[in-house]
Amino acid sequence: MPSALSANLMPPPAPNPDPQGGGGGGPLSGPALAGMGAPGPSQAGAGAPGAGPGAAPTPGGVMPPPPGRAQTVAALRHFTTIENEVKKLLADPECGKSDLRSQVIDGMTGLVSKGITTAADAVRELSNFPDKPFDQKQWLEAHLSQSVQAANAVLQHHRMAFAGQDMPENDAYDPDNHAGIMDALTKQYQGAKRG
Repeated sequence: MPSALSANLMPPPAPNPDPQGGGGGGPLSGPALAGMGAPGPSQAGAGAPGAGPGAAPTPGGVMPPPPGRAQTVAALRHFTTIENEVKKLLADPECGKSDLRSQVIDGMTGLVSKGITTAADAVRELSNFPDKPFDQKQWLEAHLSQSVQAANAVLQHHRMAFAGQDMPENDAYDPDNHAGIMDALTKQYQGAKRG
């Protein structure tokens, strides 16, 4: 499973609510979706058959199945937990001025204890943490942006697919299986990306 802060968990771009492209890029533009085939104005609405109006295909033209209720809840919990942790670090008055490595390690330890990431993935992610305070702040800001974008993309994909439909009773979120649900969601999106 990718780390809690990994961009590899990014789902395909959410449906473009403005097919004419007048929205100025929106919340899904930028480096967080690099390589994900974010739709341009000419691609909007060109999703896979049955994907709904405005759905965007991945680079190979394959639209992954939409996340179910349990997957959507897990993704929102996952990315919101990361977002809250990163916001705490960015709110530190020393952020960008002093080394925050020990605070980031503490935050990552908290994510491991909550089951958001594994210890191995946390160590891997921390190995990419910069040494210079200003670079650390930029690293945190990038991860905050990616978490917000990922949560929005999963929610939009779910909303687009299930608008006005009742969700199955057996698709309840199980917090004890958070890692398993997120692993399945990751494979679902990465499989379509490779498609």
